[in-house]
Amino acid sequence: MLENLNRTGGLIYSQRLLLAIVGKGVLREDAYKWVQRNAMKRWLEGEDFKTNVEKDEDITKYLSKEEIDECFDYNYFLRHVDTIFERFGL
Repeated sequence: MLENLNRTGGLIYSQRLLLAIVGKGVLREDAYKWVQRNAMKRWLEGEDFKTNVEKDEDITKYLSKEEIDECFDYNYFLRHVDTIFERFGL
């Protein structure tokens, strides 16, 4: 599963990143523009999304390294796995 998540080159975390920036009071349009330009560098040029985000001064003005790391934590997507397995008796 982790291998499949990593195939996106980190792009799967873009929504969490966008919401974290907006949560800091940034206009959604601005946050979208910042996330999108870094996502496109990954998509078109193969650059590492997280590395680019960590170097983006617009984003780091609002999010610390720890907050960025939290946005890129795959455990967020697994937070309900135990509950799901319990419902199916697994």
